[in-house]
Amino acid sequence: MEKIFYIFFDELIRQFKRDGLKTKQSRKSARDHLSSIISGISNGQKLAPEEAARLAVETAINFHKDSRDKNLQICLMGTYHNILYIALKTCWDWGVTDSNTVCSLLGEIYSCEKTFERLFLGAIFGTSAPYFIAGWKSDFRDQDENSRAMVYFLDHASRRRIEFPVCVNIEGQNNPRMTRFIDVPIQSCGMASPLRVTLQAGAPDILLILLRYGANPNPMDGGSNPIIALLDKLLESEDGRYPYQLESCLKILMRAVPFIDLPFKPYIFHVRKEMFVEKYCVLIKDGFISEDQIGEVASLKHLARCEIRQRLRDTGTLPRGIKNLHLPRRLRRYIDLMED
Repeated sequence: MEKIFYIFFDELIRQFKRDGLKTKQSRKSARDHLSSIISGISNGQKLAPEEAARLAVETAINFHKDSRDKNLQICLMGTYHNILYIALKTCWDWGVTDSNTVCSLLGEIYSCEKTFERLFLGAIFGTSAPYFIAGWKSDFRDQDENSRAMVYFLDHASRRRIEFPVCVNIEGQNNPRMTRFIDVPIQSCGMASPLRVTLQAGAPDILLILLRYGANPNPMDGGSNPIIALLDKLLESEDGRYPYQLESCLKILMRAVPFIDLPFKPYIFHVRKEMFVEKYCVLIKDGFISEDQIGEVASLKHLARCEIRQRLRDTGTLPRGIKNLHLPRRLRRYIDLMED
């Protein structure tokens, strides 16, 4: 069966020019043909459709590796690389459940691109925006499907706890740091993490998804503290008319951190707190920030939530591990950031 899929991918290379599969329509046509083969093999071999799709994805990965090996380990990012995106959409369309296969595909994509922006940008901005940002069109029908696909890949990456070496220039150092899939920077957005890009886009629904799956609320991508950045944006609002998206993002983000890491270092704590209160007094008055969030001791309930989430994040079981906690449903929702 693998040979049938291998022949199919080889014929794609012969049929299209080197950049032929860069168009959304050409990839869709190839996927439709591949789906027919998957259905035929599933019926003919009495094989579960999901298993036949898994074999197709595995073959796509191996075909890409072989093609790159023949080119001295250099991927030209053309037709045979875009075969990986045919495989990516095939994983989603057929619901491949094998996390090893899904994560192998993500690893093969990263080995060439060093980013996963083609998956995250469509979920954050919608399926049309990526064309203007990065010059390609999303293979997903709309933003909702792209968001659900993002969750699918986040779940598999979390199960396998996969990490990738990322080089981010921080304070003059450019040493690679092992980074989880959910925090890998988006190259076309200045190497900002998906969470930071989501905050910049003002997308609270995507922010909640990323935090629930364990995204670092203070990503190590060289940018400023996200909470401080949000507070500064809110200060720019006129006459107290705060943008709803920014309000929602701040509210959700505050659920995931024990307290605000005060700026104005290296001043001592009480000086930094006074400076913070003076600068953000309007936001404190309007209820965006409470006293126990300004470097004070937070409530035991909130600290327990943050600690439990950190333990689950370390074991790669966010958010699915929350349902196994022997706690009332309301507390599980609280830990899962669904309630204040």
